[in-house]
Amino acid sequence: MIIVRLKGGIGNQMFQYALGRVLALKNNTGLELDTSFLNLNLTTVTKRNFSLDVFNIEAKIIESSYLVMLFRRIFQRKGREKTFNFDKKILSIGSDVSLDGYWHSPKYFAGFEDVIRKDFTPKNPPVQNIQNLMDEIRNQNSLCIHVRREDYVGNKYYEVINSEYYERGIEYISSKTALEKIYVFSDDIDWCRGNLSFKLPTMFVGDEYAGLKNEGHMYLMSKCRNFIIANSSFSWWGAWLSSYKDKIVVCPKQWFGDASRDTSDLIPEDWIPLEII
Repeated sequence: MIIVRLKGGIGNQMFQYALGRVLALKNNTGLELDTSFLNLNLTTVTKRNFSLDVFNIEAKIIESSYLVMLFRRIFQRKGREKTFNFDKKILSIGSDVSLDGYWHSPKYFAGFEDVIRKDFTPKNPPVQNIQNLMDEIRNQNSLCIHVRREDYVGNKYYEVINSEYYERGIEYISSKTALEKIYVFSDDIDWCRGNLSFKLPTMFVGDEYAGLKNEGHMYLMSKCRNFIIANSSFSWWGAWLSSYKDKIVVCPKQWFGDASRDTSDLIPEDWIPLEII
């Protein structure tokens, strides 16, 4: 049995699930998702909800009990993330493992991309307004811009990206392809409307397209052809799930406020990292 301790928002949970799913497949065993950490009331951690139930995941959902904790201590090996870098050894750790970490690297599910993409398809068909916007996005050379603000403002661990980063990203992508329309997604769309202005036609995608757990936004983002993402696992997945082979993805070179943290294993080789100035 592979048990994954979930933490963080939907994007973080997706990375954690992806590694657990790969280990379960490699070892021909079951996968359980432990949601107990999400329910803790901690002042140092933003409270999150279990979000993966909007996808077609293959796992059992559990909340740790005394019996689960006892089982872990006696029988299970600990798969604890030591650094932010890719740890190849975890892929050969075997079965009967309890995973605790963020696992932010596509290298953890290399060779299983088709499985992960299938698992992260929406469980329910999109409602009509999302379907209509999806059709519009797919019928033009679209650019997705994601702005992450709410829990990053005043947070020493993360850098709030300024508008100059997005302008440089647009300039770069425009030198490679003829963009037609920009779609801005954000957890603070009102701030974006008041502070961001681009030369290209722009739609600020509101909460009416978010769905139950923001899966609507991620689904719409994944239908875009080009991307300028924030230092956010949410927009990382929005770009990664895009099926366009020729997509251009611009991402921040620096993911955290602490520039010394190496996040190179997070960024796919064909993405374009830009400095945050």
